Amino acid sequence: MEIRERIILEAGKLFAAKGVRQVTMDTIAQEMGISKRTIYENFKDKNDLLQNILTEATLQHKKNAIEIMNKADNVILALFAFGEYNRETFSKINPLFFDEMKKYHPQVFQSIMNNGAVRNYELTYTVLKRGVNEGVFLKEINLDIANLFIHHLLDFFQKPEVQEICNHVEIFKSVHLPYLRGLCTDKGIDLLKKIIEKYENSEIN
Repeated sequence: MEIRERIILEAGKLFAAKGVRQVTMDTIAQEMGISKRTIYENFKDKNDLLQNILTEATLQHKKNAIEIMNKADNVILALFAFGEYNRETFSKINPLFFDEMKKYHPQVFQSIMNNGAVRNYELTYTVLKRGVNEGVFLKEINLDIANLFIHHLLDFFQKPEVQEICNHVEIFKSVHLPYLRGLCTDKGIDLLKKIIEKYENSEIN
């Protein structure tokens, strides 16, 4: 592995675990056993390093999401599998990371958001289209509107004041699940019921 790739990987882990502010270039150099000069030979400053870390992380996230979707037997299973993947991924990230990114590195955070690196509109549109093709989602759906609404929901639940009163289970049961049911045909609803029962039974066991 090239030193640049190694710095992105190891620094990314440190930022995710401890937040952005606490992890300095000195911290990264010490943890990796390299000189601070080596870091600056590869990255202009902390903003540049964070930009590269987030870009790489989101590209990998998209790649993994596509693999999950492609392996699933149907679109409902794909959505549940992707939900599990997201929960596992974000459970490993200190909430301070996102809060401090917005506060101390707003330009980097906004550049990632504006470039669509965090929100993969193409993937969610493909999922909706696949659902229609499988007869799971209603063919009368305006896919562009449905897709945009999904991302507005995701943005809404990222707000700190909302996260203080809701956990992911409550959000899923109170908002995402009813919306998903509304998209479904009779075939989709039957499939959704079976998958929910399977997940509930596995949690009990």
